[in-house]
Amino acid sequence: MNDNLDMIYGIHPVQEALRSKKRNVTQLYVSDSKAGHRAVEDIIRLAKRQNVKIDRIDNKTLDRLTRNANHQGIMAKIQPVKMMKLSNAIYEADGNKKDLWLAVDEMTDPQNLGAIIRSAACLGFSTIILPNRRTVGITPAVYKVACGAIENINIVEVANLSAALTDLKEEGFWIYGADMAGKSITTMDYASPAVLVIGSEGFGIREKTAENCDEIISIPQKGGVESLNASAAASIIMYDMMAKVQLKK
Repeated sequence: MNDNLDMIYGIHPVQEALRSKKRNVTQLYVSDSKAGHRAVEDIIRLAKRQNVKIDRIDNKTLDRLTRNANHQGIMAKIQPVKMMKLSNAIYEADGNKKDLWLAVDEMTDPQNLGAIIRSAACLGFSTIILPNRRTVGITPAVYKVACGAIENINIVEVANLSAALTDLKEEGFWIYGADMAGKSITTMDYASPAVLVIGSEGFGIREKTAENCDEIISIPQKGGVESLNASAAASIIMYDMMAKVQLKK
């Protein structure tokens, strides 16, 4: 397969990629076992209208191509996700006082990152910042879990998250880091534009990252249960931020 192209799989991710037309889908692979499946046939019609090459293959071959992922009988080759420069994303956000961004700090679980991206897009967050080291990138697994939401959110890749947060503060953004030891979100009145920083699954946000946050915030939880995972916690805080920021005049 062409190393310059991304591979995506699953009904919703492939369908959203074709619908959005933000990236060129070059080839579609469809399992023979999905012949007549309504959603798959809809995807095939979309692909034909865009002159995408369509290959019918057996399920075993599709399993091999996707490394036995849950492909739902469909896979596509597509232009890579276009990463934005931080400066371009800041320029695009200029003047939007209610803009909400998300940043992840050393997150390595593709399931969590995919779920977080999906929630961010659903809750009106415009941009997500991904460090280019010690953080999972936009892999096929991330794309699958995100259900195509990657097509609807800006992805900014940075070499140094702490430096990026410093730049954003200088541009008027407020930085909120999520940590169990932080202030309860029930007491928060968020300033905006704002960036929410979510840390890794096992260790949370790094100390150096926390130093660049204006506030450290947390979700109040009852005792006797394990803490929420990163994607669940991120979704709750993102909803709280979105609701409170949007209600402001």
